[in-house]
Amino acid sequence: MTEYVYGLLHGVDETKRIIAIKIDNKIRFFYLAKGQFTVFMAYFKPNIYVFMTVAETPRHYRGYKVQNVINIEKVMLPNKQKPTVFYDISIIRSGIKTIVDSGKPKLFVDFEMSMPPYRDYRTFVSEIIQAGLVLCDGDGKVLENHSFFIKPQLFPKISERTGKFLHIRQEDVDSGREYGEFHSLFMKIQASYHPMVFVWGKNDKIELKKANERLGLTEFTQRAQFIDLLQLHKIYFNLKNDLGLFNAYNLYSDHDLDKQAHDAFEDASVTKDVFYWFKDTVNGNREITIPENGKPAE
Repeated sequence: MTEYVYGLLHGVDETKRIIAIKIDNKIRFFYLAKGQFTVFMAYFKPNIYVFMTVAETPRHYRGYKVQNVINIEKVMLPNKQKPTVFYDISIIRSGIKTIVDSGKPKLFVDFEMSMPPYRDYRTFVSEIIQAGLVLCDGDGKVLENHSFFIKPQLFPKISERTGKFLHIRQEDVDSGREYGEFHSLFMKIQASYHPMVFVWGKNDKIELKKANERLGLTEFTQRAQFIDLLQLHKIYFNLKNDLGLFNAYNLYSDHDLDKQAHDAFEDASVTKDVFYWFKDTVNGNREITIPENGKPAE
């Protein structure tokens, strides 16, 4: 059970990550997780009002009777008719709604990367070895699908770890495309559709940037509109921890994906599904409950 509370900040215990709030002329104490405290500590100044969702049941923690903070909804400094709002999740969620409701085409992208060997890995550099792309128009209709392996150049022979983790063989990679072919495909899609590019997490964009720069090809990641769907989930639902892609799918869907195959096209397709379910949720057409640990109930 949760409780919505708000009041004037009375004090902060930085070492224990506890804030004291004056509510109805009483001082109550609230405990923040490390990530929460790091984000909001800069706002915790005199005369600040804090609005929060907290655990209803208090507990004893290092000399205090505290309630755990689940979400901080708003932080503001009153000033007659013009208060200064430092943080307001409702405004942030409105911005996210604008992003997901955009009528622009959407490109859902996922990559699998090579992994270091079990030994002698100090000079190893990861490379994109599999790509999955799903392009949709503004209404969600699939326009193009692409799935293929990419030949690594720095370390042409994949490691045993890579083969086992991705369930692929050396022949799969050897018969793949050159990275330059993928680069040309991406540039063509970008020039033709100017899509919003959705990824799950930040690693895919980082690996693209590395590959483009290493091979002296046009660096398109700054020019293209990359959006991290994982980060949108963390912000919108105020999650403390990262949410796995397949955990996200299982939270939205009645059909569980029990085992992740680590296939780039499958992951790109799952990212697409999660995006449209998230869009429904943001627009009030679907309701989900995300546990605090970011995982669906067993």
